[in-house]
Amino acid sequence: MSQAFQDWGAGASLEEVRLRLWSWMREGTEDGFLDHAIALFRWQAVHNTPYRAFLEAMNVRPEDIATLEDIPFLPVEVFKSHDVKSGTWEPKHVFRSSGTTQTISRAQHWMDDEGLAWYAQVSRLAWQAQWGGPVADWAWLGLLPGYIGREDASLLTMVADFMGQTGTPEEGMLMHDHGALNAAVTRHFEEQEWRPLMLFGVTWAILDWLDSLASDRGWLESVPWKHVTLIETGGMKGRGIEPIREEVHARIKSVLPDIHVASEYGMTEMMSQGYAKDGIHHAFPSWVKPLVREPRDPRSSALQNRVGRLDIVDLANVHSCAFLATGDAANLTSKGLILLGRQDHSEVRGCSLLATP
Repeated sequence: MSQAFQDWGAGASLEEVRLRLWSWMREGTEDGFLDHAIALFRWQAVHNTPYRAFLEAMNVRPEDIATLEDIPFLPVEVFKSHDVKSGTWEPKHVFRSSGTTQTISRAQHWMDDEGLAWYAQVSRLAWQAQWGGPVADWAWLGLLPGYIGREDASLLTMVADFMGQTGTPEEGMLMHDHGALNAAVTRHFEEQEWRPLMLFGVTWAILDWLDSLASDRGWLESVPWKHVTLIETGGMKGRGIEPIREEVHARIKSVLPDIHVASEYGMTEMMSQGYAKDGIHHAFPSWVKPLVREPRDPRSSALQNRVGRLDIVDLANVHSCAFLATGDAANLTSKGLILLGRQDHSEVRGCSLLATP
């Protein structure tokens, strides 16, 4: 049994476990990852009712688990039908996934009274670990029109927090107003702002913005785009078929050839984010580990350089479940994780094990 688990004990409180994880996460090292993962798994197997039921349905005894590959990963669809909580605490905050209709089931990621502060800490640390500096070293703009009125959207919460770290929390959140966005970009460089500019945008909003720029070649040529990074986050819900990432990036480069294009990967069910600085190969902070597995074998060995189903270990998910079967298809290469979209029929995978009578 790992020393980490011996130290925590099944009787540890949520706050004790969170403090232990934070102390290790701040070190920025992968040393001890397995010990912390096994310890958190065994703790959540005791304190997370839906996850415990899932393990029992799979005839898994937590004390028998000694490797990461042996841990059963909870299908993220369970967040739509159950309150996935580790511990007995009063829900104070929630992140909800987006939907295309009023009746669609939406994932709900519940948090305790420290949840939003924890999310901000984790998101800032994840950014610094992957980009080499605190979020305040960049200026921020947001093109997130689909999130208007969505205070329960984790992406909007994160980007707003990043803006708040620079002292301009509201002015940079441009929604439908392309003219205001263009003016904000111009103002950034006219004021000789020393920080490089980061523009966060969802896919469909970026494509709409690019269409609006077609007739304004003069303004396009006035902006030093090599000092701007556009971080696209995916997302075409309600806007038709989502194009593949290469098509989106090619479209961006056809209009803005000098801009730096990057990508972000996160989920409502996660506390942490991964980033692809080249727009394709996603990396993650030291407390997050992606595993790609055979689609029909949920506990198969991890695959390398082969397409399979993506599982994610996010140890920052101390209050919910750290071991998530995402339903995404991916390929884990030596350069990073390549995301390939949703798997066919991913919605139903594994959920029957937790069917509500």
